[in-house]
Amino acid sequence: MYLATSFNPIYWDTACLIINSSSIQQEEDDDKNNGSVNYDKIARAIGDIQAAGIKVGLIDINKSNFGFEPDIENNQILFGLKGLLNIGDDIVETIIKNRPYANPKEFIYKVKPNKSAMISLIKSGAFDNMVDRKFMLAWYLWETGDKKKRINLQNMNGLITHKLLPTSEEFKEPYSVYEFNRYLKAKCKDKKDTVNFYLDNRAIEFLNKIDKSDLVEQLYSEDNFIHCSGNNLYFIMNMKKWDKVYQKYMDIYRKWMTDNQEEILFNLNKEIFLADWKKYAACSSNNLLSAWEMEVMCFYYHEHELQNLNSKYGYVDFSSLPPEPKVEKVFYKKDVKIPIYKLSRIYGTCIAKNKTKSTVSLLTPSGVVTVKFRKEYFSLFDKRISLVGADGVKHVVEKSWFDRGSMIVVTGMRRDKDFIAKKYASTGGHQLYKITKVNADGTIELQEKRAQGEEEDG
Repeated sequence: MYLATSFNPIYWDTACLIINSSSIQQEEDDDKNNGSVNYDKIARAIGDIQAAGIKVGLIDINKSNFGFEPDIENNQILFGLKGLLNIGDDIVETIIKNRPYANPKEFIYKVKPNKSAMISLIKSGAFDNMVDRKFMLAWYLWETGDKKKRINLQNMNGLITHKLLPTSEEFKEPYSVYEFNRYLKAKCKDKKDTVNFYLDNRAIEFLNKIDKSDLVEQLYSEDNFIHCSGNNLYFIMNMKKWDKVYQKYMDIYRKWMTDNQEEILFNLNKEIFLADWKKYAACSSNNLLSAWEMEVMCFYYHEHELQNLNSKYGYVDFSSLPPEPKVEKVFYKKDVKIPIYKLSRIYGTCIAKNKTKSTVSLLTPSGVVTVKFRKEYFSLFDKRISLVGADGVKHVVEKSWFDRGSMIVVTGMRRDKDFIAKKYASTGGHQLYKITKVNADGTIELQEKRAQGEEEDG
């Protein structure tokens, strides 16, 4: 009562948010949680306090502490640093210890954050009082990217990856020779012999194609090295002789690189930056800042990514549904009355999941909703999908549809505060869709089936 009546109301509001969210500070000291952050409770508590008209602000690199803090000057509650993705206790302590910061460069110099931590801070809006957020992330990725200072043959792989090599007729044969040289080193070398390549039919055919068959020598041996044609007949090529031929072809590329050094360097560094932007910054929605906020803080300071979803889809907001589902019709099976309920489709962003209960906490434009699935159905869409790539290594091709930040559409019905995922045989479409893209006009792109591959626990 003393706090509520004697101080600015923002102190009371902050205290309520700390308690209702289980408190970042409390969890920091909770041995059972090991300092983990309960994003579900935080998102629900923030949603409730925002609904009451109380502003929850972004991270401020010069003001925010471990947990929620009252910001009297701006009449808001500041989000806590400990609630950020990729931010641990050590870096929070270092940030607080080295304040104040006049600009992002001074912050980087004093704190020396790793890349993942710095990106989280930028996406959270921690430097918004100093510089535009999008510009800040672009600047940081440009400064920390693997930029090249000069172009030479060592950059060939990068130029190939980013499709920056010239494609005119004069470069076709040099390119094929470059790739053939890689093939020789990968497939035609023997660890016991540092002088010769052991040629297979593919290698011999290529050498004939470029009129270099004179480099091919025959070797009769009973030793079993790598490639054999006929009975104990091996074809070899001296490495030094081949290298002289190879370097002449590469001189064509060297001249091109020398003559166009600045242009090639700029184009390659631009592509390296764009690849980093795609990896660290791009998102599936048109609202970039909101997507970043959800990713690193699990709440939207700006509007929900699905706030302006096109009404043509007929999806509804959970808050507009009656607490109990409406019965559309009834049929009897062996004198048992079976009601058929009216189903609706809701949409939102996943913020947490409970494997034991087969539930997903879905942040809709009007608040957090618990969506309940059948156990088998939940397990199907919660698994990761992997495939073995051309490199022989297993890669994840699709993550769980219920991972934090995933946007989904669910068919079902409301029961009190929960949404029960359900679909009848007569119901059109699927029970669950993943939203893969949100366009500027409010239209969306949906995925209805899982990717093909090996299933693993998510």
